[in-house]
Amino acid sequence: MKLLKYFFLFIPFSTCLLGQEMNVNLKSMEFNNTHLNYSIKASYPQVNFGPDALMGVRGIAGDINNFFDTAVSSIIKNFEQQVSDLPQKSLDGQGSSLDISSTAWITNGSLLCSEVTVFTYLVQMAHPNTALLTYNFSGNGDGPLTISSLFKPESDYLNFISSYCIKQLTAAADREGYSNIKDMIISGASPDEKNFSNWVVNKDSLEIIFNPYQVGPYVMGIQRVQIPLSELNSMINRAGALSFMLR
Repeated sequence: MKLLKYFFLFIPFSTCLLGQEMNVNLKSMEFNNTHLNYSIKASYPQVNFGPDALMGVRGIAGDINNFFDTAVSSIIKNFEQQVSDLPQKSLDGQGSSLDISSTAWITNGSLLCSEVTVFTYLVQMAHPNTALLTYNFSGNGDGPLTISSLFKPESDYLNFISSYCIKQLTAAADREGYSNIKDMIISGASPDEKNFSNWVVNKDSLEIIFNPYQVGPYVMGIQRVQIPLSELNSMINRAGALSFMLR
């Protein structure tokens, strides 16, 4: 049996589109399944333009919200299937759990950025798994945006970002005593767009996020590299979400 609760938490971030202010909220839920012995908590972004929103921007909000609803539902469905397949549903009285937490903000009044952290524990796992997923939307609702949309197609942005990340990650690994993981770093941060699928824009930096095992062992956790936007100016797509840097 599932016991389900929903609630909303207001977050004071906003942007303006066609004179309409976008507000960002967190939609949260939690429930337990006593038969399969698991618990789920989830908190993820939803947007709105207030009670006086025009039809067009309400449609934009609806599209963004539907995306997040679908993405989180897919994560939950996958977790429930994994639990259902377990031969043993509890260990020493402890069941499985899924915790989805989120943060969201708006950069320069025009770019909605969000981080969704998925913490999963399945009975008999050696350790829990944590993965961070990012979803970014332009002020007109386009998204989720790929990193390629930020830059000129003919620019060498992938090689620049790759080299920058490899240098920073290698230095961080050396500081922490992991001098033997250079091959992991070079592979996980090579100039392939799929290696940079997790990114956000935070203040004046493009932040690249690497999940556990991508550029280092599990014990190093989630790693981040911040690239000042000023170093990317010559590569920025004038029609993309970073166009504010060129104004």
